[in-house]
Amino acid sequence: MYRRSTLAGIWLLLIAGGLYLFIFEPGRTGFFPVCLFRLVTGLTCPGCGTTRALHQIMHGHFETAFELNPLLLVASPFLVFAFVRYNLMVLRGGAPRKNALRAPYIYALFFIVVGFWIFRNTPFYPFVS
Repeated sequence: MYRRSTLAGIWLLLIAGGLYLFIFEPGRTGFFPVCLFRLVTGLTCPGCGTTRALHQIMHGHFETAFELNPLLLVASPFLVFAFVRYNLMVLRGGAPRKNALRAPYIYALFFIVVGFWIFRNTPFYPFVS
């Protein structure tokens, strides 16, 4: 029961956040947090552009979303798969494992994100201003 109510809460937050993000465009209207890393260094972090990219995805502008944060579009199918899998597990009454990924996969994800972080601050496509 506890996990199902948590899942319902997650869905309510996702729906409310999605509606807010659909209505208000980040960077132009509404309340959206600024990236502290970019504010301090002037460089972009791996998450920079994610909120704007999600807004563009919700409006069907996938090319613009890719230009804002390519890693988000590449990772989206995996994130959706993991979330759907978690939902099904909870709805069937199962308990999710504490850590479903083995260490080599965690290291690979770490190096992908750090590599993306470095690469996106270079003057190569799609990061050319």
